[in-house]
Amino acid sequence: MATKQTDLRRADAMRNRERILDAAERLLERSPSATLADIAAAAGVARSTLHRRFASREDLLAALHDRPQDTALDRPTGVLPTGRLGRERPVILDAIHVFDAVPPALLPEQLVAEAQRIAQVPVALYVLDIDGTHLLHMAGPKRLGDKLAAPLAIGPELDADGLSALREQLRRYPAAEVYALWLRGRANGILITFGRPAEPLNDLARQAAAAITLADRHTDAFALAQRRKQPAAAAEIQQSLLPPRISRVTGGEVAGNVLPSYEVAGDWFDVIENPDGIWISIADGLGGSTRAAASSAVALGALRASRRSGGTITEALVVMHQTLREMPGPRAEMTALVSRWDPTTHRLDVANCGHLPPLIVRADSTVEEVETPATHGLGGRASAKPVERSLDLGPGDRMVLVSDGVTNGGAGKAGLGVEGLADAALASGRGSAADTVRAIHEAVLASSGGDLTDDATVVCLAVE
Repeated sequence: MATKQTDLRRADAMRNRERILDAAERLLERSPSATLADIAAAAGVARSTLHRRFASREDLLAALHDRPQDTALDRPTGVLPTGRLGRERPVILDAIHVFDAVPPALLPEQLVAEAQRIAQVPVALYVLDIDGTHLLHMAGPKRLGDKLAAPLAIGPELDADGLSALREQLRRYPAAEVYALWLRGRANGILITFGRPAEPLNDLARQAAAAITLADRHTDAFALAQRRKQPAAAAEIQQSLLPPRISRVTGGEVAGNVLPSYEVAGDWFDVIENPDGIWISIADGLGGSTRAAASSAVALGALRASRRSGGTITEALVVMHQTLREMPGPRAEMTALVSRWDPTTHRLDVANCGHLPPLIVRADSTVEEVETPATHGLGGRASAKPVERSLDLGPGDRMVLVSDGVTNGGAGKAGLGVEGLADAALASGRGSAADTVRAIHEAVLASSGGDLTDDATVVCLAVE
């Protein structure tokens, strides 16, 4: 009996090793800067499992180099068969075919049916609630119920640490295996198998992540599944403005989120990578009404229009101000900050109109506040006078942007203040962007008792 158990453990170890090597080979080919955490998530294993097999990145690369080349020849190639989303063995990602082959509203059920065909065991699909507190059932058997607590989520997305925590949480279900719907450094859902799958679902899960991202623009099916309750109209407008909460960018990671997710809705942020660098913007609208959310949409449109016509970060703020001034009715005012980081030179340019200045957390754990003279916000009677500052942001450094709901709190609530914000950022574990946002939001919730009366927005750029 002991010998049989030992053989099973060895077989599991070999299977995990091959899964890690398969995932590393594919991921590093597409993204040479992929981290070990990214590879673990793509392989569907915990980071501790990867580190037991490969103590360092160098060990993993050496194993890939020494791997027999003919292992790849055994894998099927070619296009996906008609009516199939995947194959019994891994295939090259073809989310476009998945999206073309299945009506968007039917995609959840079709993905689960295909997963069950490959795995030969029951499979369920869960997606994250917009506030990041729960995984909500979308398709397949409800053996784990309608919802699961979602540890360490950043809004409706999980990073590698969140996935590791989730796998630990589900260890009390020995037959359950988790496959992340992984795309560009984040998971937008998970597939859970109930029983050991005949074939792993890593490739299908990656196809699903990309297909869901495409389909979400053509159906409300995923948006409905991600909401435990009806958001206020202003909050729904706000949700439509926000970018992915976790983004892999050249030279680092950006993460951001707005709490709460179902009401208030005066804040927004934006992240984009362009040839001239990574643009990160944050704004805090006055009030939480539907008009404030609509003003945010107008301001974000003005920012993008300026950026897409080659404008500078300062020009973008001026265009936002002019556009808000043109809106009919009461004045729509907000504070805003636009930054651009160049991953080649590590130069960070910041333009500010009345917003809280950035906090810089250096690799040596020193903290700097980028002081800027007081200036007016956008949309008021006074002319926009952006203040611009430049500094270096190098490997190991982080830039943290927040709204005043983080430092000042809402009505009758104590905020963190600048000192509390710095303490929370320094307490954020390994210092990734997602860790930093998570730690600051946890501190905000602890300070407020979980009852937020103002948007608390946090955005972090972490340089690798």
